[in-house]
Amino acid sequence: MRTATAELSELLQSASQQFVGVLRRAASGVDGLDTDGLTYLLRVAFTQRNQIDAALSGAIGALDRAAEKAPDGEATMGLSCAEWLSHTLHISSSAGYAQVRLARQLPYLPATASAFERGELSPQHASVVVRSVEHVTRGGGDPGDAEALLLEEARQRDPRDLLRWGLSLVHQLAPREMEAEEQRREERRYLHMREVFDGGYTLEGYLDPERGARLKTAINGVLGPRRKGDKRSPGVRRADGLDDIVTRVLDSGELPVRGGQRPHLTVTATLETLRGDPGAPAALLDWGFVISGKALRRIASDAELTPILVSAKGDPLHVGRKYRTATPKMRKALAERDRHCMWPPRCDRPPEWTQGHHEVPWAQGGGTEVEGMTLLCTKHHRKLSEGWRLERTPNQRLVAHPPTCPAPVWGPAIHDPPPA
Repeated sequence: MRTATAELSELLQSASQQFVGVLRRAASGVDGLDTDGLTYLLRVAFTQRNQIDAALSGAIGALDRAAEKAPDGEATMGLSCAEWLSHTLHISSSAGYAQVRLARQLPYLPATASAFERGELSPQHASVVVRSVEHVTRGGGDPGDAEALLLEEARQRDPRDLLRWGLSLVHQLAPREMEAEEQRREERRYLHMREVFDGGYTLEGYLDPERGARLKTAINGVLGPRRKGDKRSPGVRRADGLDDIVTRVLDSGELPVRGGQRPHLTVTATLETLRGDPGAPAALLDWGFVISGKALRRIASDAELTPILVSAKGDPLHVGRKYRTATPKMRKALAERDRHCMWPPRCDRPPEWTQGHHEVPWAQGGGTEVEGMTLLCTKHHRKLSEGWRLERTPNQRLVAHPPTCPAPVWGPAIHDPPPA
């Protein structure tokens, strides 16, 4: 004898196959539907999908009530309904909690539930309406008025826009709740920074709207409009923008003193590594990770260097004084002379976003003199460590030369020489 579960499952599969079959037929183009026809078909399909989601929400509500009635959570192995959904349906825990929350609240908002069942609301719209009405109710406002206004706006707004409009409505009907919600968002803030196995770092966090807007404004301000030829992805550009902000803050010297010193990056290396001698050991960052001599020389091009004489066992024997490649007075003189990054043909980065570049590298005997230095922004300064070369012509103009390609090797072991 067939069970009710088996019969209902077959009905679901049959209806689903018919639904999917129609859409696949339209996608194949056999019916020759034009843009208007496909758009109309998709509108009908999305309405039907909304109705399916509404029915799913009702079924989840029934499961939630059944689980609550079972003694000691026996029906769901001691898990909550949201955890049970996550465990058995392989959805995220946040998705499970969102589904159960919506299913629990819809019975108290019959107008929203009816619109959802008719397919007029997506699950995201329904969740926004439920959440906004909950805020208004918690703040002492009229939930009926809030629901009616939100349903009207849901006809012409996407879920994200509706959420923002709903927050404005909360401010109108229950301002204290709006303030409490802002406080809850602020208390959620966090930033996790973890060093991974290869020495890099992963960032994860949440910022309340105000702090997030400040960070976004600062990064966009540093980056500016995308320049022609900039092939970096948006994520790479944001990472570079954040690094520019951090570099500027560290260079400003305005951070509080810790342990008698301003916060700074420390790199330990031998003189041989700084010079680039063959066989020299790698340099060491202050957090213990090794870096190449190339990276060391890039950092040292605008840094304070402290020579330390050590014994064969590594014990310090003598500590010399530190040398800054550009003193504050020199920086002012360079800023007045160059006015911006001097990378040709022109870079408009202002002086405060640049570094003092030795035209003759300091490690190779270049003097710390205004006449022998040039302002370069971080991006273009990094190019010099990638093989680019700056040349100053007799008329004092700078010319950038790209990295030279290795000369081709010809010979019978490879192939015949090129034609004359």
